[in-house]
Amino acid sequence: QGIAQYTSDPVFRRLVRDRAAAAEQEPDRGTGTRVSVAAIRTLLSIARRHPGPLWENLRSPLARTAVELFTDIYSRPSISWRDLAWLRERTSLPLLLKGILHPDDARLAVEHGVDGIIVSTHGGRQVDGSIGSMQALPRVLDAVDGAVPVLLDSGVRGGTDVAKALHLGADAVLVGRAWAYGLAAGGERGVREVIENLVAELDLTMCLLGCSDVAQLRQATVLRRSADGQRE
Repeated sequence: QGIAQYTSDPVFRRLVRDRAAAAEQEPDRGTGTRVSVAAIRTLLSIARRHPGPLWENLRSPLARTAVELFTDIYSRPSISWRDLAWLRERTSLPLLLKGILHPDDARLAVEHGVDGIIVSTHGGRQVDGSIGSMQALPRVLDAVDGAVPVLLDSGVRGGTDVAKALHLGADAVLVGRAWAYGLAAGGERGVREVIENLVAELDLTMCLLGCSDVAQLRQATVLRRSADGQRE
């Protein structure tokens, strides 16, 4: 259920079919597999949620193979900074690296030729107790030192969040989740209203700060709390 965007993708489905066909050619396929209640329960769960009839999915290797292929693609500990060069060879599009929170990673990203950095916690779905993207932004900006654009993502729920990020130095702000709420509530119109509300809130915040354009947010005054809770 959580990988439905993959199991509905024609390229991914072709890779699944190719993998399943190759596995059938292996002479020892299926030997050494331990059957347990947990394994049967997992197989039933996969078969129910994979596209197609339950009984057909139970008889076919495609449902299980889809999960295996996704795991191999998504969980690849062999990926390194060198893979950015491989990606660059395959596209002329700008490469923006998302998920940067540490200044050392920001420096490495620039050294390996990225066109931009997105400071992001991926919505807190990976490590829910990690540093916030807004906290990480200043140190990343210092590390990059203007070499590439730096964008901010994660936790943006209103125009004041956008104003704070722009004040700290972000070149742009991404709306990672708020638009999805609008989509669920009102479809395309809901998404439009979410974006319009964010722009209106940013406009109002700028007015209350005495800023007539976004560039002036850089000079606005923002109080920060130190480690002991006092304002700086």
